[in-house]
Amino acid sequence: MTGLQVDVTWCHRYPNRFLLVGNDIRLFQVPEKDPASREASRDVLPGAELLAIQSDLEYFRCYSCYMNPRTDILLAVGQDTGKVSLVSFGRSFQDQEWASKEFVPKQPRRCNMVAWNPVNYNYLAACLDKHKGDYSVHIWDVQNVGSRPVELGYSDSTQSLGWFCQSPMTFVSGMNNKQLRIYDTKDPSRPCVASTKATNGLSVDPFFEHRISSFYMNQLVLWDTRNFEKPVTTQTENSNIVKIAWSPTRSNVLSLLTKDSNVVKLYDVQHPQGVADDVEPTMVERTVQPFQSAVALSSFAWHPQDENRMLAVTSGSLARDYTVFDRITLNWSPPSELVWTQGRKLVHCWDDRDNSYELSGDIAVKMRKRALLGYGLEPEDLGKNAEVCPGDSHLRGLWSWLDLQRSLEENSRLKLVNKSDYAVGVRAMLGDLGSTRPSEPVYRSGQGPLNLVTYTSRERERVLWLCGWKQRHDGLQGNVFNRRLEKEGNYARKAAIHMFNLRMRDAITVLKEAAAAQGGAEGGSSGLGMVALALSGYTKDTREAWREVWHSLRLSLGDPYLQAIFAFLTAADDSYHELLHDCNMAIEDRVAFACLHLSDAKLLEYIEGLKEILVEQGNLDGVLLTGMSEEGSQLLQRYLDRTGDVQTVSVAALQGHPSPLSSSPRAQLWVDHYRQLLDQWQLWYQRCQFDCQ
Repeated sequence: MTGLQVDVTWCHRYPNRFLLVGNDIRLFQVPEKDPASREASRDVLPGAELLAIQSDLEYFRCYSCYMNPRTDILLAVGQDTGKVSLVSFGRSFQDQEWASKEFVPKQPRRCNMVAWNPVNYNYLAACLDKHKGDYSVHIWDVQNVGSRPVELGYSDSTQSLGWFCQSPMTFVSGMNNKQLRIYDTKDPSRPCVASTKATNGLSVDPFFEHRISSFYMNQLVLWDTRNFEKPVTTQTENSNIVKIAWSPTRSNVLSLLTKDSNVVKLYDVQHPQGVADDVEPTMVERTVQPFQSAVALSSFAWHPQDENRMLAVTSGSLARDYTVFDRITLNWSPPSELVWTQGRKLVHCWDDRDNSYELSGDIAVKMRKRALLGYGLEPEDLGKNAEVCPGDSHLRGLWSWLDLQRSLEENSRLKLVNKSDYAVGVRAMLGDLGSTRPSEPVYRSGQGPLNLVTYTSRERERVLWLCGWKQRHDGLQGNVFNRRLEKEGNYARKAAIHMFNLRMRDAITVLKEAAAAQGGAEGGSSGLGMVALALSGYTKDTREAWREVWHSLRLSLGDPYLQAIFAFLTAADDSYHELLHDCNMAIEDRVAFACLHLSDAKLLEYIEGLKEILVEQGNLDGVLLTGMSEEGSQLLQRYLDRTGDVQTVSVAALQGHPSPLSSSPRAQLWVDHYRQLLDQWQLWYQRCQFDCQ
């Protein structure tokens, strides 16, 4: 009340009653808000129902409302003489004879503040001016009249006081206009002391009680009891401060009113996470103007239960029940949900229940969905990882290759690499190809009119196995890609592989069968059938004519493998540049084609150049060339930097093949980050499966 012409406060028990304190104390009641207008502001004075009035108070200076929400209204009133009287607005206290109680200090002097304990409700503190030979802080137990009061601050003056909620018998007091002292009433001989002039308006943050606010003239000061030697921050206002208060329903919100101001200033105290406690917080400022006119405010009070509800009053006793509207904030939750909030209210949540959720393309959304589908959780069947991501050809290629390599290694009769080797790629398999024993050129007479020179060597044969182009081997039933290509309906690719291996009749047969199988599909059967018909008429004599027709019709063939068939048949020389640099073809097919049709020097030049490009791009297709080696680690790191897909690089490092990469510090870092992601998403079952690999 000190320095305020008219003050106001809500009653703790009755949510629609408030006290207006001026020359007297008046109890008002306002109608309850209907749900439709619950958030609307309204004028309550004049208009509120007057329930009671207390006017027989002499030398009235300060007051405090009893904090127990289950009892009637009881006020402690401090006077200029130092006397503290209890005033009741309900019969329950009258029956207990509390309303007649008075507490008088030994020496009369002004009472600056009274404060009920917010936890131990029966304790009442009073702050008094200085008097030589007497104490300035008195604490009474109003339930035990015969008990001796706690007295502190001998020959001091006390300007304000604030109780701590977590330590209910501890309080902070502003004394002698130059000190803050924190007392524990169980051991009051050793207070914590801070030197400052900001001893007025002490208020303890109800959510973070290590944080205290006070003011002096036009300076607002924040304190941290864990580092009490100096203020955390100081804010300077344009005019003198008359009242400060923490919001009881919103954390970090400190409200402030200055003299002759028509607005209440709100500070959102934001302390950065993960930094030292003594770092100065950010004070985000906003102002609210309860009255539309420029009338000056005398005081304000937060509602103890209703969020963002404030009562503001002018010196002319006009009161307004005002709702402070929160800013709508956008938040990104750990499970990759976008959440719009307004205070404690959820305005909108955009998650996997929304049809457009997956269209966001965010990598976190993709990784979480893949984890729920079992991605990387079945190391015995790496091919299932490819099935989880049908729309990503690069991921499918990576897991298909790793699955193929494991199948080849498990076959005891097929030795792709030495026993001591690990998951090497194509480049390591080729080694110094041709340096000791050049590849043998073979003039092959294929099916139909195809007669070309191809190359063979032990190293090339290994690469063809790794690319899935070998048809038969003891212990392996047929081509390892055949069933997969048929399942995917990729007949054009299957036909192209036959053609590149000079099996023209097989290629034509595949296209005819595909055309017949797709007879019900619009446009699909006619295109394949026309290509099969065209290939049936190919001869050496018509090659030049084919080349001319091919260049004019190439764009009409939408499938890259159909284009590759015609590019192969009409190639002007043995470099096959157009085919080998067609990025729409799978990398294993281009590499296998190069192993069949390029000389040693051209093959190594092509593989080395392609590897450097893919490693630089962080393209997962390049793992076929690098293997799970140091270069493979660099490729995966570039892929991670480009996409943020820590899930794939972690699983590939662990499940791909036992290699130096799987135990490297870089791979361990990937795995740790992916584990943290699973924890953030609260996918505990998937985390356990991942850890058990």
